[in-house]
Amino acid sequence: MTTPADFDGCARACRKPRVHTLVWGECEHAPESARPEPTVSMSHVFVDYDGHNSIGFDSYTLQQLADLIELALRTVPVRLGPNALAMLQRGETVGLSGGEYADLARAAADAILNRNAAPVAGFDVEARTCGDAQ
Repeated sequence: MTTPADFDGCARACRKPRVHTLVWGECEHAPESARPEPTVSMSHVFVDYDGHNSIGFDSYTLQQLADLIELALRTVPVRLGPNALAMLQRGETVGLSGGEYADLARAAADAILNRNAAPVAGFDVEARTCGDAQ
């Protein structure tokens, strides 16, 4: 027979039936192998079944978020001068300019914030303009 002390760290799902569920985050006795993969949840606005806007959540694993950011970073052009090219040929490391780091950060942030938006046709990454806009 179990005692109430056996369920001290457990949620109601364990306490009420007096059986440990072994679910991570609910049962004190859940094994480490039951721990889910860490995720990031971000809110987004969508059109609900009634036609009105609603707020929902997307969950991303580390790899899904990294894939999203990687695609965005591939759109940022990096220009190397002759000195940087010579350094790379010698196997040395070349740092980016401050503006290129800012462009990388902006592209990653844009990919995260606009992850649910449809791709914009005619978007020019380099000029940061769309279509014929000046």
